[in-house]
Amino acid sequence: MKKMMILLMVAMATIAGARAADGIDKEIVAGMNVSSFNGTAFSSRIGFHAGLRVNVGLPRVSQGLYVNGAALFSLRGASADGTTFNPFYLDIPVHLGYKYAFSDDVAVFGESGPYVGIGLFGTTDGKSVFGDANGLKRFEVGLGVRAGVEMKRKLVISMGYDGGLTDIIKDSDVNTKDHNFYISLGYKF
Repeated sequence: MKKMMILLMVAMATIAGARAADGIDKEIVAGMNVSSFNGTAFSSRIGFHAGLRVNVGLPRVSQGLYVNGAALFSLRGASADGTTFNPFYLDIPVHLGYKYAFSDDVAVFGESGPYVGIGLFGTTDGKSVFGDANGLKRFEVGLGVRAGVEMKRKLVISMGYDGGLTDIIKDSDVNTKDHNFYISLGYKF
């Protein structure tokens, strides 16, 4: 809980500081996830994500530097022994990144930073995945990294990885963390 509060305070401070910044880009994002929980008993699961991403340029600090925040509706999960976990999350990443423009039409970027995952709903064997004592916790904190290409200052193709730092299974002796690889397509408006 302490980690989550610190992360939220950092995110709020970043957003407050971004108000004074130049160059705000909004982007609609959709893509595919391949997620799993750590451990040999779990196999990966294919899901999706969709939402809105905001990039705030920080040219007063350094040309190409930016802060990126998003609100993404995401289906993640894993499978083990015939049981499939289907949790839906609201993922809120806050990344610091750098974009390098090769020309007016092509730029590459890389970014990293923390994220918070808020469990919304989901099922496993017909029951709520967040419900019983052996279910998933509703809050997750982790670190992510993302890289990609921006074309014509409108189309964005990216891939990334989010690794959970918190145990996601309630009342478990096994320390289980979420891992999520994703590919996204975005359009800036």
